[in-house]
Amino acid sequence: MFLKYYSKLNKTKQTSFGPAKQKGISLAFLLFTIIIVSLLAAALMKLNSQSALSVAHQVISTRAFFAAESGANLQALAIFPVNGSAGACAIQTYNFTNPGLSGCTASTTCSSRVINSINFYSVSSQGVCNNGQPLQATRVIEIRLKNISFP
Repeated sequence: MFLKYYSKLNKTKQTSFGPAKQKGISLAFLLFTIIIVSLLAAALMKLNSQSALSVAHQVISTRAFFAAESGANLQALAIFPVNGSAGACAIQTYNFTNPGLSGCTASTTCSSRVINSINFYSVSSQGVCNNGQPLQATRVIEIRLKNISFP
Protein backbone atom coordinates (compact mmCIF):
# COMPACT_ATOMS: atom_id res chain seq x y z
CA MET A 1 0.00 0.00 0.00
CA PHE A 2 2.78 2.39 0.84
CA LEU A 3 4.36 1.66 -2.53
CA LYS A 4 1.14 2.52 -4.38
CA TYR A 5 0.89 5.80 -2.55
CA TYR A 6 4.55 6.57 -3.21
CA SER A 7 4.23 5.83 -6.92
CA LYS A 8 1.13 8.07 -7.13
CA LEU A 9 2.99 10.81 -5.29
CA ASN A 10 5.96 10.42 -7.55
CA LYS A 11 3.74 10.62 -10.66
CA THR A 12 2.03 13.76 -9.45
CA LYS A 13 5.37 15.41 -8.88
CA GLN A 14 6.42 14.60 -12.43
CA THR A 15 3.22 15.99 -13.89
CA SER A 16 3.43 19.15 -11.82
CA PHE A 17 6.76 19.96 -13.48
CA GLY A 18 5.73 18.60 -16.88
CA PRO A 19 3.65 20.13 -19.69
CA ALA A 20 1.24 21.86 -17.33
CA LYS A 21 3.94 24.37 -16.34
CA GLN A 22 5.32 24.79 -19.90
CA LYS A 23 2.32 26.31 -21.66
CA GLY A 24 4.16 29.50 -22.83
CA ILE A 25 7.29 27.90 -24.30
CA SER A 26 5.73 27.30 -27.72
CA LEU A 27 4.82 30.99 -27.99
CA ALA A 28 8.40 32.03 -27.19
CA PHE A 29 9.77 29.51 -29.70
CA LEU A 30 7.34 30.73 -32.37
CA LEU A 31 8.32 34.35 -31.74
CA PHE A 32 12.01 33.46 -31.95
CA THR A 33 11.44 31.59 -35.23
CA ILE A 34 9.48 34.50 -36.74
CA ILE A 35 12.27 36.94 -35.84
CA ILE A 36 14.96 34.72 -37.38
CA VAL A 37 12.94 34.19 -40.58
CA SER A 38 12.25 37.94 -40.81
CA LEU A 39 15.96 38.73 -40.50
CA LEU A 40 16.79 36.21 -43.22
CA ALA A 41 14.10 37.67 -45.50
CA ALA A 42 15.43 41.21 -44.95
CA ALA A 43 18.97 40.07 -45.74
CA LEU A 44 17.81 38.36 -48.93
CA MET A 45 15.89 41.45 -50.04
CA LYS A 46 18.95 43.65 -49.51
CA LEU A 47 21.12 41.19 -51.41
CA ASN A 48 18.60 41.13 -54.25
CA SER A 49 18.47 44.93 -54.51
CA GLN A 50 22.26 45.18 -54.52
CA SER A 51 22.41 42.54 -57.23
CA ALA A 52 19.89 44.43 -59.36
CA LEU A 53 21.86 47.66 -58.94
CA SER A 54 25.06 45.87 -59.93
CA VAL A 55 23.43 44.47 -63.07
CA ALA A 56 22.09 47.91 -64.03
CA HIS A 57 25.54 49.45 -63.59
CA GLN A 58 27.10 46.70 -65.68
CA VAL A 59 24.60 47.29 -68.50
CA ILE A 60 25.28 51.03 -68.51
CA SER A 61 29.02 50.40 -68.41
CA THR A 62 28.76 48.06 -71.40
CA ARG A 63 26.75 50.65 -73.30
CA ALA A 64 29.44 53.27 -72.56
CA PHE A 65 32.11 50.89 -73.85
CA PHE A 66 30.23 50.35 -77.09
CA ALA A 67 29.64 54.10 -77.45
CA ALA A 68 33.40 54.69 -77.09
CA GLU A 69 34.15 51.93 -79.59
CA SER A 70 31.58 53.30 -82.05
CA GLY A 71 33.06 56.79 -81.73
CA ALA A 72 36.56 55.44 -82.43
CA ASN A 73 35.30 53.55 -85.48
CA LEU A 74 33.46 56.62 -86.79
CA GLN A 75 36.61 58.72 -86.33
CA ALA A 76 38.66 56.06 -88.16
CA LEU A 77 36.10 56.21 -90.97
CA ALA A 78 36.49 60.02 -91.06
CA ILE A 79 40.29 59.67 -91.34
CA PHE A 80 40.15 56.96 -94.00
CA PRO A 81 36.87 57.36 -95.94
CA VAL A 82 35.60 54.33 -97.84
CA ASN A 83 35.41 56.23 -101.14
CA GLY A 84 39.17 56.91 -101.03
CA SER A 85 38.94 60.69 -100.71
CA ALA A 86 41.10 62.68 -98.33
CA GLY A 87 40.06 62.30 -94.71
CA ALA A 88 40.30 64.61 -91.74
CA CYS A 89 41.77 64.09 -88.29
CA ALA A 90 39.72 66.38 -86.04
CA ILE A 91 37.94 66.50 -82.70
CA GLN A 92 34.42 65.10 -83.03
CA THR A 93 31.42 64.51 -80.78
CA TYR A 94 28.84 61.90 -81.70
CA ASN A 95 25.38 61.76 -80.11
CA PHE A 96 23.79 58.36 -80.58
CA THR A 97 20.04 58.02 -81.07
CA ASN A 98 19.72 54.36 -82.04
CA PRO A 99 17.94 52.12 -79.50
CA GLY A 100 21.08 50.40 -78.17
CA LEU A 101 23.02 53.58 -77.48
CA SER A 102 20.35 56.24 -76.99
CA GLY A 103 21.44 58.71 -74.35
CA CYS A 104 25.12 57.98 -74.97
CA THR A 105 27.75 60.22 -76.52
CA ALA A 106 31.27 59.69 -77.78
CA SER A 107 33.88 62.44 -77.81
CA THR A 108 36.92 61.73 -79.94
CA THR A 109 40.29 63.38 -80.24
CA CYS A 110 42.76 62.71 -82.97
CA SER A 111 46.43 63.40 -83.50
CA SER A 112 48.78 62.45 -86.29
CA ARG A 113 52.48 61.87 -86.43
CA VAL A 114 54.76 61.24 -89.39
CA ILE A 115 57.50 58.66 -88.89
CA ASN A 116 59.69 57.68 -91.84
CA SER A 117 57.25 59.37 -94.23
CA ILE A 118 54.35 57.25 -92.93
CA ASN A 119 51.32 58.87 -91.27
CA PHE A 120 50.32 57.36 -87.94
CA TYR A 121 47.09 58.45 -86.27
CA SER A 122 46.16 58.16 -82.62
CA VAL A 123 42.44 58.32 -81.84
CA SER A 124 41.07 58.51 -78.31
CA SER A 125 37.34 58.04 -77.81
CA GLN A 126 35.45 58.64 -74.57
CA GLY A 127 32.00 57.07 -74.35
CA VAL A 128 29.56 58.43 -71.75
CA CYS A 129 26.11 57.04 -70.98
CA ASN A 130 23.44 58.52 -68.68
CA ASN A 131 25.45 61.69 -68.16
CA GLY A 132 24.31 63.63 -65.08
CA GLN A 133 22.22 60.78 -63.68
CA PRO A 134 22.96 58.72 -60.54
CA LEU A 135 23.99 55.69 -62.60
CA GLN A 136 26.37 56.91 -65.26
CA ALA A 137 29.38 55.30 -66.87
CA THR A 138 32.40 56.51 -68.81
CA ARG A 139 34.75 54.35 -70.87
CA VAL A 140 37.79 55.38 -72.90
CA ILE A 141 39.24 53.55 -75.90
CA GLU A 142 42.40 54.48 -77.73
CA ILE A 143 43.31 53.13 -81.17
CA ARG A 144 46.27 53.63 -83.47
CA LEU A 145 45.85 53.78 -87.23
CA LYS A 146 48.28 53.61 -90.11
CA ASN A 147 47.68 54.39 -93.75
CA ILE A 148 48.19 51.29 -95.86
CA SER A 149 48.69 51.92 -99.55
CA PHE A 150 48.01 49.08 -101.95
CA PRO A 151 50.05 48.79 -105.18
